[in-house]
Amino acid sequence: MIEAAATTGAFRGPNAGLRVGFGRGLAGERLAVVSSAIAVAFLPLAVPTGPGNTAPIDALVAVAFGACLLWAGTVGFRWRFPYVVPLAMILFGGALSGLVGSVPQAAIIALVQDVVLIVWCWTVANISHSAGNLRILLGTWAYSGIAWAIIAFVGLATGSTLLTGQIERQGSRVQITLADPSYAANYFFISIMIIWATRRPTHRAVRFAAYALLVAALATTGSNSGIVALTVGTVLATAGGIYRRYGVVPAVSAFAFVVLGGYVLASTVSLASIQATAHESRWSFVREGIGRSPQSAGQRESLLRESIQLYERGSPLGEGPVSTKPRLAREMAPLVKEAHDDYLAALIERGPIGFVGVLLLVSSLALRGLLVTRARLARDFAAIVVRPNALIGALAGTLVAGFVYELLHVRHVWGLFAIVAALSIWGRE
Repeated sequence: MIEAAATTGAFRGPNAGLRVGFGRGLAGERLAVVSSAIAVAFLPLAVPTGPGNTAPIDALVAVAFGACLLWAGTVGFRWRFPYVVPLAMILFGGALSGLVGSVPQAAIIALVQDVVLIVWCWTVANISHSAGNLRILLGTWAYSGIAWAIIAFVGLATGSTLLTGQIERQGSRVQITLADPSYAANYFFISIMIIWATRRPTHRAVRFAAYALLVAALATTGSNSGIVALTVGTVLATAGGIYRRYGVVPAVSAFAFVVLGGYVLASTVSLASIQATAHESRWSFVREGIGRSPQSAGQRESLLRESIQLYERGSPLGEGPVSTKPRLAREMAPLVKEAHDDYLAALIERGPIGFVGVLLLVSSLALRGLLVTRARLARDFAAIVVRPNALIGALAGTLVAGFVYELLHVRHVWGLFAIVAALSIWGRE
């Protein structure tokens, strides 16, 4: 009788329920980490597109989010919501402008896409609460970035446009499965910085070979915004590394030296002759990269003028997300494109509320980046992110490139934002 009673739920040992809950929580966390890592590995899988610009990667993001919710509910994990104030302003500005704008249906789709990006960011930030989980995600990104670059070159070698993503409208520019060469360039750039930050692969020769491969892959995209991001990111990451090791004065001195050297180089070397030579190059990615930069700059100037006129004629609350191109088409403008500028697009489309939200988001990213660079990381996180200054370079390069191309609606960019948030929340000592 006593033995029978002891086997019932009422007479289990005092820690039996905790052991069961711990086991379920551990299994749930493993599932959440694995599903998030799979989503990280396939971040460039943005084609084929479905209704509302959905893509295969969105299904993986949804699985990762669901697994993280299940795990958090099982163990009672308290979620953190980084960037919540600026994101709320961006969404509210977009919703308000969408109501009064000319493309309300497109605005609704864009807002749903915003929510997906935010959910993805919060998922990665919260599952990265432990150093072990963050190691898996960053290692996955580093090696999958190398794999995507290899895929691009295999496609070039075999002439497979399925692997390179080349389309007639973009000429020979490589975009893999990211539906835009500049998105692919930014993905390769961030992958370079994550390899720099984590020192993965661990063997130095292999790591430098990975750098060369990814820089070459970035070059095949012919993206001028990618070149800008790589230049800015490398300079600021180097300055940040000098600051961490030697202090403020050497870092400022090194940065000033680079700026002065860049000024002397720009004043003595004819950029126009370089562009003309590149335009006649036998290498297509050179012709359609640096060689088309004068044409690209001219288009940016035209878009800037047209965008300013749109803002002056539009509603003070904004005309709604993704309204720039339809408005330009309706007014039969000479150049019908999106704004190609994250900040100007926020002002025109989401109004002052959304614009302030974007500025607050950038400020929050800068603050968290400075905290990660200046503060001492906990030992287990410091063993994973050996060079946090490289992540700051990734942030800076991406945000500066946002002046010449819209990148704030790209999935891998929000993955970077999540990693920086995770380090600032969980990684500091």
